[in-house]
Amino acid sequence: MKNRSRTCLGCRGKYDRELLLRVTRINGEEGKREVKFDPIVKLQGRGAWVCRKKECIEKVKKSHAFERALKAHIIDDIYDNLLCLV
Repeated sequence: MKNRSRTCLGCRGKYDRELLLRVTRINGEEGKREVKFDPIVKLQGRGAWVCRKKECIEKVKKSHAFERALKAHIIDDIYDNLLCLV
């Protein structure tokens, strides 16, 4: 199976998924949307991707790109987790 490239929401560059970080929206109980950082890329649900660059993560946070892509509110802890991995 061919590994498709993913698009970074920050720089709009195309990369293999091993080079990106994923945030996932999971539809929980009673239709509540829950957003989680997905470090092992195994969670089911809608995902959004960002480069492992501080500039890209900060751009995504400032532009609310994750919120638009996932149609859910993103808490600051998600961005903190992403920045720790850079």
